[in-house]
Amino acid sequence: MNSEDSAYVLYVDHQGHPAPLSLSYHATASRRLAAAIDRHPPSTITEVDSAFCPQCLSFHDSNTAGTMGYCPKPSCRLCPLCRSVASIAIDEQDCLYKCGRCEWTSHQCSLYTPIVVGADGSVAKEDIEKAAIELGTQLTAKLDQQNQWAEEHYKTMLQTLELMAKDQVKGQRSTTFIPYTAAANRRGMDGPEGWSVQSLEESLEARQKLVAASVAETVGGQDVQLVSLEFGQPLNESLDGKPSSSLLLQAGATATQSAESLLPLPIPLRPRKSRRCRAELAEGRPGILVKPKLNPLEGDSSLRTGHGQWWKKDSSAIQVLPRARVSIHASDGTRHAFLLKITNPTLGKIRLRLAPSRYPGEPTWDDASKTTPLLEKLLLDPMTQQYTDAQLVPELVAKLEATLSCQLEPAEDTFLELGRSGNEEPPEVAGWDAGDVLFDSKVTPENNQSTLKLVGNKNSCAWYELVVLEPNIGNGINSAIPLSLQIEVGDGSWESSLIQPDSLESGPNTVSFMVSFDIVLIW
Repeated sequence: MNSEDSAYVLYVDHQGHPAPLSLSYHATASRRLAAAIDRHPPSTITEVDSAFCPQCLSFHDSNTAGTMGYCPKPSCRLCPLCRSVASIAIDEQDCLYKCGRCEWTSHQCSLYTPIVVGADGSVAKEDIEKAAIELGTQLTAKLDQQNQWAEEHYKTMLQTLELMAKDQVKGQRSTTFIPYTAAANRRGMDGPEGWSVQSLEESLEARQKLVAASVAETVGGQDVQLVSLEFGQPLNESLDGKPSSSLLLQAGATATQSAESLLPLPIPLRPRKSRRCRAELAEGRPGILVKPKLNPLEGDSSLRTGHGQWWKKDSSAIQVLPRARVSIHASDGTRHAFLLKITNPTLGKIRLRLAPSRYPGEPTWDDASKTTPLLEKLLLDPMTQQYTDAQLVPELVAKLEATLSCQLEPAEDTFLELGRSGNEEPPEVAGWDAGDVLFDSKVTPENNQSTLKLVGNKNSCAWYELVVLEPNIGNGINSAIPLSLQIEVGDGSWESSLIQPDSLESGPNTVSFMVSFDIVLIW
């Protein structure tokens, strides 16, 4: 079996949450990972730097975008029925909005403007720009007309609340103090503290009369109106078959009585977000993980410079940290055999090894100092949005010994490898058979419960063999074991991480040291 349908490898961030490598980040010169997953407590924070319109690609800073929310250009509008882009089109002698998906036009809502069309059907660019501005002016006027009733109702509510507040203040000033009836005056009545069933019934009856009488009174100078919820107002026949969202998304939804009153919708701006590591921020460092550029077109080939440079900074772990995945997974019912493949994504050498991990599980929701081995709703694949529940069994690999270190060569360009012939796997890996490994394995419940060893390495890849017992876990829950990916830093290894040695570790005889990252194997 392959890793796509049988086993997955997740990386543990500094808050103890397993996450896919594609959603993990490694801050500059940091020894911890951060992940952009929805777990508590989170390991990253998100900040909105700017926003842009997906139609015209105009961009705005965060303050301006927060005030507008939508693209202000009249040419950027959506169809009110299917919410596709409604482009400015020419229909005979009129300029209007037209949806290319459902063929809706703004002729239905009387939103159009005349335009001069030449004998050959051509239209001047200046005339189109003027017509677009005129369409925007007409649309604004129609929106103001639809919202007029709502604005007047809002002003009336404010005036009513002000009058109610004044009436309450006057009532407090004129209220006289009425002493509370002493318990001694209520002796002989049943119930605790002198309360009786009769007095309770009388108070309920008086309350009902008070509510009925209050309907006829004025509140803040306004009459109280009873609204019946039993019979709704029937919709216009022109709205039959139209999606309910087309009514709810209208600015003046209460004024939308027919299909002729459905107006084009504005296009919402899309935010461009940056992420920071919470642990790095707590230590006084910037901790920037991802920071986009202000212009969404920067990096595009349509510009003269900066092709492919989409971010000011991108610390995605998939570009720095070795990627571990399961190449082969097999089981005989009592044991599992895995062939793990680790790949170097950097342009420098990396020396690493696998070792047992002390990862106990995720922190609990109520108390972050406590952990639980039950990993619920883990995201396995962000592309297919596949989730699972897993039970961590660290005792299966507690007695493992660290493997031999191996050196991974720098990664090569994928396009340079096209057309090459021959097997890129070493002979030890090409001849590896899961059935033979399970048959010859010495893993038993009484002896070693797991074994781990290096099979071979070639160029930028290394392969490890892992054999574990089948844990005793309930149905519907996957199994998981923790491992430690230990990377040597220094002496030419993993120089792209920019990690510096600790003051206690540095010295004349200190050349390199290990940085550990916990990974979780789930099957």
